[in-house]
Amino acid sequence: MDGALQVDRHTLMALAGEARLLSNPPGQIPPGALAGERVSRQQGRGLNFDSLRRYQPGDDVRLIDWQATARLRSPWIRLYNEERERPVFLIVDQRLDMYFATRGQTKSVAAAKIAALLAWRSWHDGDRLGSAIFSDTQYSLQKCRAPRTSLPAVLDDVLQYNQRLPERYPEETPAAVSLSDVLQHAMHLIPSGSWVAAIGDFHDLDASGEALLAALRRRCEISAFVILDNLHLTLPTRGNLAASYQGHEAAFSLAPRLKDEIQRSVTSRLSGLQNRLTRLGIRVNQIVVAEDLLKQLQKGV
Repeated sequence: MDGALQVDRHTLMALAGEARLLSNPPGQIPPGALAGERVSRQQGRGLNFDSLRRYQPGDDVRLIDWQATARLRSPWIRLYNEERERPVFLIVDQRLDMYFATRGQTKSVAAAKIAALLAWRSWHDGDRLGSAIFSDTQYSLQKCRAPRTSLPAVLDDVLQYNQRLPERYPEETPAAVSLSDVLQHAMHLIPSGSWVAAIGDFHDLDASGEALLAALRRRCEISAFVILDNLHLTLPTRGNLAASYQGHEAAFSLAPRLKDEIQRSVTSRLSGLQNRLTRLGIRVNQIVVAEDLLKQLQKGV
């Protein structure tokens, strides 16, 4: 099938190379960076055990390893190094509302590709990876695990949910799964200190969803990738248009005044969404499906 309507496995696998061109997620330590280049986000030591060495005058007595001291009959302390791995968790919308485009590729395809790029970036960095991929009727959760284990499962979920959309499109099944539902079920799988990438159009973000995102933001970094088709910026000046949505159909004549009203309405909605997410401390990236995805990610990740 046309790659603008759905992705295939070859497409997702081929994005491994492009993922190297992405910068690290916000707050992530670049591979090879020297210790001390970034202020730790963790309070207290928040470090990994590295090794033991003999106690020296001036060392913090709280670092003494009493078991080793008793065993070796002289004081030894525990040395720590800073945690350099940061879990990555992807939340990817593959509902029918995402199966839309006027040019380029559907929003669902763009979301699938972005998820794959970020998953491959996690692979290259050696970060644990988890995901929540969801459709209108179900969702699949993958807890954060080593990328060699988790990457195939995450890509399989992205592929399967994306490829179901064309056959489900004629049915226009009402959504039974909301963004809030997915957030509620995914919360316990997301480790504190993770980088969370939420990818979708956020059309049903409600007060419950905002509350869940706010709770998640208190212990994680979150980036929202708002996928959009810029139809409102490319509408013709006039003409006859038809629209269909969840069983409702309409035909209307597009006059200059109506065009301006549509543009203002969509622009206001996108601006309002960005303000709501920004107030929660979430980094917002607006992704236009008809433009180069990699270049847009390079600006915003």
